Amino acid sequence: MTESGLPRSSSSSPIIPKPIHRRRLPLILLLVFLLLLLLAAIIVILALTIFRPRDPRTQLVSATISGASPHFSLPTLTLSINLTFAFDILVYNPNRASFSHGHGSTRLLYRTAYIGDADVLPGRIPSHGSTHLQVSLTVDGSRLAGETRNLVSDAMAGEVDFDAETRIPGRVKFLGFIKHHAVAISNCHVAVGFPNLKVMRQDCTQKTKL
Repeated sequence: MTESGLPRSSSSSPIIPKPIHRRRLPLILLLVFLLLLLLAAIIVILALTIFRPRDPRTQLVSATISGASPHFSLPTLTLSINLTFAFDILVYNPNRASFSHGHGSTRLLYRTAYIGDADVLPGRIPSHGSTHLQVSLTVDGSRLAGETRNLVSDAMAGEVDFDAETRIPGRVKFLGFIKHHAVAISNCHVAVGFPNLKVMRQDCTQKTKL
């Protein structure tokens, strides 16, 4: 108290409250962080459940021989046969997004000897959809020259066996940025009757290489 009886004034500065927007800024940042965290969790859950990438499947529906032309080489009297195979390959896409595939290929082997191949054109398969790929492959008889004895032996027995391998690379794209790359592979063992050149039977296995 002063001599006049008035209270003594404080020498400290008065307390100035912080602006309201400064006090709300940490709360807003926290809410934004929580929303981003929730959004990331939802995306992960969708990617692992509804949008979980599933491997495309291939199946050799039919294999037919559309042409055959025998050739004799003189003076050795070597027999060679040019064959044209027509393959109908079914590709099924089990995903909830379209499957875009690039150039594929089909290789044909006789007793592990490579004798011919053909290209599979690129395309797009819709969600939960399937498409038939028509592949025509011509076997050059000269490539069988080293297997003439085995070929004649199999033909005399009434059946010639071939192995066909089809590889179709592609990708599935979810939500515009989630990508899943895969190569659908089909391996088929095809038995061709002789001399009618009809497909007697075929046994196929499927796998996917990530």
